[in-house]
Amino acid sequence: MNNQTRDPATLEAPANLDPFSAEIMRNYLISTVREMVTTTVRTAYSTCFSEGEDFTCGLFDRDGNMIAQAAGINVHAGGLTLPVRHFLEKFGELEPGDVIIHNDPYTGATHQADGAIFRPMFYEKTLIGFSINRGHWTDIGGMAPGGWAGTARHVVQEALRIPATRLYRAGVLNPEVRDMIEHNIRFSRQWWGDVQAQIASNITAERRLQALVRKYGLGVVLSSFQAAIDYSRRRFLTAMQAMPNTSVTASDIYMEDDGFGDGPYRVQVTITKTPEKIVVDYEGTDPQALSTVNCSQGVARAATYAPLMAVLDPDVPLNQGVIDLIEYRAPPGCLVNPVYPAPCFASTADPADRISEIMQMALSKLLPERVTAGSYATGNNLTAGGYDPERREDFVWYIFESGGCGARATKDGNAAEWHIMSNCKNESMEVWEQRYPVRFVRYELVEDSGGAGKWRGGLGVTRQLELTLPTVLTANADRHVIPPPGFFGGDAGTVNRFSIVRDGQDRTFKEWFEIPSPSKFSNMPTRVGDVLAVTQGGGGGYGDPLERTPALVEADVLDDYVSRECARSDYGVILDPGTGAVDASATERERGERRAMRQP
Repeated sequence: MNNQTRDPATLEAPANLDPFSAEIMRNYLISTVREMVTTTVRTAYSTCFSEGEDFTCGLFDRDGNMIAQAAGINVHAGGLTLPVRHFLEKFGELEPGDVIIHNDPYTGATHQADGAIFRPMFYEKTLIGFSINRGHWTDIGGMAPGGWAGTARHVVQEALRIPATRLYRAGVLNPEVRDMIEHNIRFSRQWWGDVQAQIASNITAERRLQALVRKYGLGVVLSSFQAAIDYSRRRFLTAMQAMPNTSVTASDIYMEDDGFGDGPYRVQVTITKTPEKIVVDYEGTDPQALSTVNCSQGVARAATYAPLMAVLDPDVPLNQGVIDLIEYRAPPGCLVNPVYPAPCFASTADPADRISEIMQMALSKLLPERVTAGSYATGNNLTAGGYDPERREDFVWYIFESGGCGARATKDGNAAEWHIMSNCKNESMEVWEQRYPVRFVRYELVEDSGGAGKWRGGLGVTRQLELTLPTVLTANADRHVIPPPGFFGGDAGTVNRFSIVRDGQDRTFKEWFEIPSPSKFSNMPTRVGDVLAVTQGGGGGYGDPLERTPALVEADVLDDYVSRECARSDYGVILDPGTGAVDASATERERGERRAMRQP
């Protein structure tokens, strides 16, 4: 390829790319979305963006096909296509400098807190494509600070819903749009700072692609877009050959309660594999509810794509080439394709996690060696709000956690790790103590939380923080009653838990406040000095616990992952009380007796 600067107007027709050049260009596109991420982190205001990295960036061609996505979080995987197609249908022609803002879960958003900033990219007056940054705004109005109102009955109670709207036209801010939003949210300065960071990331993408066009010409760049899509399509088609051409169905409890005493709710999925595509059909799923158990289509699609990619080819670059090979079907008005006025705010948390796990339950019938057992499957999403008299401003913080993941056919589950549908980062406790009225007391792994198995489930974590100002707490989570299942003989993991430690008593919110649900509530008042404990459960085990190598159990006890008591009760492993080493003969007898008791 000739590297001299070219006139794009003369080279708009797609060019033929040799494989070597196509690979260079494809990696340039991926590095572009990664630089969008770096720009966002460095310029954002909230810890949710700058520390937790709860956002995703993507690039699209002129027809709205996704060509590259940053790693981001899996609840955004592939779901960015829905809002982009909506924007193009609604606005038609866009000008240089236009910026679209959007968070409507019924027209492609994940949930109201995940605001999308969408911008066309031009070289001079020629449209190159589009960039998008979708991330979690700390507050976007509604009945509870920070959202996650576990007692919402209608979408308007959850948060401000913003239809696709021009925030900037030809580079000029529409102040009425900004003012309308700021007048309906609690922490406007932080929100506007994060929006500016999202816009900055979009500008970064445009500048990088402008440089690429100057170097190679528009025709070559457009060809590289299609080459990137074709590469992912070919690679995923090859990976699909590992799955037999057949159909399987799975159904499981999706959410155990809705915050009002109703539930559980169930999701059913049927996966049909053909040589040309994979059809995923949610016919048979329960109807939507007027409570926070629904999952927006944008998130449900992501929870469908992610496990398929995980078991077939976790390293395939996600773009339109993969998305077009997975057909998503869900009846309108069901839990995984809700319509107005069904609440949708919780979509990116437990609903997403549970859909992906029901998908893995079905996939365990096709590729048992590639799936993981059940996981903690919640962010334990909890928000807090109040007023800081010293700073003379409201405060809002949002805590979400990693936990214990399920074991696999050859490995223990990951401890204190993010679920398959998320890959955020743990936020700095020191930064939190500087910004918010809290003091961290404890952050540690939970002993005996991983389900027993030939391969042990990952351990959960507990985080405790003292509240130093009057604070109201709101949460929307699940799996606080029904634990994550083990696979193929493995034991279940432990449940999640919210609690308040007050006057030496550690009680759940259901116990303190006499409310219907331990995991879904809104605006619960606390006292100064209360200690909030957020505990993530452990993952399920994989395989028979009596087949676990005794030396591994001994190591788990030494590391305080498993207690001596559970080493015997769960694994049949007896340790010498003096040395802590495995008593081989006693263990063999113990396990032999247990196997004999299993005989019919």
